[in-house]
Amino acid sequence: MKSLFAIILLALAATVQAQGAPERAKRPNVIVILADDLGFSDLGCYGGEIQTPNLDRLAQGGVRFSAFYTSARCCPSRASLMTGLHPHQAGVGSFATAEPEAGFGPAYVGHLLPTCVTLAEILGDAGYSTWMVGKWHMGVPGPIDRGFQNYFGFRDFLAHSEDQWTPDKYVRLPADREPEHEIQPGAFYATDVFTEYALEFLNQARAQDRPYFLYLAESAPHFPLQAPREDVDRHMATYRRGWDVLRAERFARQKALGLFPADAALPPRSMVPVDRDDVANGFPGQPNPAWDSLPEDRREDLARRMATFAAMVEHVDAGVGRILEDLRKHDDLDDTLIFFLSDNGACYEWGPFGFDGRSRDGRTTLHVGAELERMGQPGTHHAYGSGWANLCNTPLNMYKHFCHEGGIADPLIVHWPDRIKAAGAWRSDPSHLMDVVPTVLEAAGAAYPKTRDERAVTPVEGVSLLPAIDGELLPERALPFEHQDARGLRRGRWKITWGKRQPAEPTWELYDLRNDRSERRNLAAEKPDLVKELAGEWESWARRVGCKPFAKPDASADGASRSPRIDGRPLKIAATVRADAPHGVVVAQGGRQHGYALHFIQGRPAFDVRIDGRVTRLIAPDAVRGDVALSASLDVEKMSLSVNGGEPLVGPSPGLIPVQPLDAMDVGFDSRTAAGDYEPPNPFNGEIIQTRVAPAEPKGDARRGR
Repeated sequence: MKSLFAIILLALAATVQAQGAPERAKRPNVIVILADDLGFSDLGCYGGEIQTPNLDRLAQGGVRFSAFYTSARCCPSRASLMTGLHPHQAGVGSFATAEPEAGFGPAYVGHLLPTCVTLAEILGDAGYSTWMVGKWHMGVPGPIDRGFQNYFGFRDFLAHSEDQWTPDKYVRLPADREPEHEIQPGAFYATDVFTEYALEFLNQARAQDRPYFLYLAESAPHFPLQAPREDVDRHMATYRRGWDVLRAERFARQKALGLFPADAALPPRSMVPVDRDDVANGFPGQPNPAWDSLPEDRREDLARRMATFAAMVEHVDAGVGRILEDLRKHDDLDDTLIFFLSDNGACYEWGPFGFDGRSRDGRTTLHVGAELERMGQPGTHHAYGSGWANLCNTPLNMYKHFCHEGGIADPLIVHWPDRIKAAGAWRSDPSHLMDVVPTVLEAAGAAYPKTRDERAVTPVEGVSLLPAIDGELLPERALPFEHQDARGLRRGRWKITWGKRQPAEPTWELYDLRNDRSERRNLAAEKPDLVKELAGEWESWARRVGCKPFAKPDASADGASRSPRIDGRPLKIAATVRADAPHGVVVAQGGRQHGYALHFIQGRPAFDVRIDGRVTRLIAPDAVRGDVALSASLDVEKMSLSVNGGEPLVGPSPGLIPVQPLDAMDVGFDSRTAAGDYEPPNPFNGEIIQTRVAPAEPKGDARRGR
């Protein structure tokens, strides 16, 4: 009997393995640690003077990438990191917001689209436990609704920064979970609390006896610059030396590390972007000033800002050290795949003197005496400005917000002792945030899904970096970028960049990054054909992912960006589309209270009318494909839907839409609340050739809607 029982167990195990469940030993734990606004050269292992011994050891045991790219802003980068897509494909092409940019399509809705899938969702489906700590910043829905089973972090999912000292800004989810840590008044410092929760989550994950995925999304060293006073004080002597001396020293260390050639020259200081004179501190369109040209009290104020930034980085590093020690203690380190990276280049906001208070105000105060000593402490709010950002990006050009190297090139450390053999090596392959998802999935033996919850998923755009980690060269590909009018594309050694906030009208610039990583010699005039070729490649990508300036729909005879008056008016709607398997919104106007939508449900045309929150629907019985002509109508007595000129479906009318909806008309998606019975923005997956919405003038009591 025992032999028979053993045979049965072996057979069951073989069946499970045959069905594709990888063995535990072959499925690494995964930890992704994302810093916020950390510059290209801030870490010691990338040349910085900031003491980061734990991250330096992580680099010594792993590999570092020298040409790793992000978006130029935090929220698009996070969307790309979590989905393996360009940020526009994920819905966060510009910024996380509850108010989508009207008329610019699903690429700018300001939250993760339902057509994308997150790394947490994929790994959760594959049997991993999923944990997140820190800053979400990808809109609503938040982390629990997008695959994370446990979360501690920003209470506001739209927030780009929070006060490090204020516990009320943070929350533990799900809501029925008790907080792991009771924070005493005056003892809360967010970066350190993030570490405590990361350690607690790791302990809970181990108890589940399955591989885990931990995403630690730090909010440091993003402004407001805040750190314990004693840590800030330790750095003052260093930063009183100024950004010019420290840039030269960083660059010398970078050359010694092999990051740049020994004969490379340190470029001049980067330009202060053009902005209001008070925002740019009197230097718009000019280079950052020489440190020695500034008055002593201004230098002391600036040194305090950068000393606080350095202290914040050191707290991040200390937290990494505690996590690594915990992994060693539990024999998890060797089979844990760890990524450490930043979300964009160093933040210049706004001029060389930084700002105080709300960033959009651009207000800068000179702090002296007791106010100088209080900088970085509870109740204060400061940023360090473009001069220090230029140091933090040494030797790259420009900053966060821009698609020059200083805005989108960042450190990436990958650590996985069970896989990495060339510990301490550099990898120069141009790579991107969207590559993290396919890298993790290959390591975990999981596949990027084609559908999830019966919804088609946008195919992954990134590639696995495991071959590069192993020392193989990745195939050459184009890496395009766009953020709020800044543009760029790198292919091999060549890069084109389109600037903004500069003295001259922007045009495409061309740089040979193999010989000019600092983007100092614009070769556009010498190689116009190459510029045209690369610009065409960028434009093709921009059209494909729906990014500006090609995002605005141009399918309505009376202008997609204009919303016709539909209150109390009979409606006639027509559209012509093209798709192999049409799905999503063709045209919609209104939202959760009142509106209409002409859309497809898995190939079947549908016409929805919503009045007082209730949806009345007509839906065609059969799916269609290819070129499809739709027409729909609504009057007081009936509503109708016709497909390709066929016999119309007719149903009783719910009445005319009684009031003019607040939500504007959209073509190709539904940007805010849903006018129809679907989850917005429900983007259309094909080509919209033409739409037309023709309201009639109201007559008599028709305006009442019934």
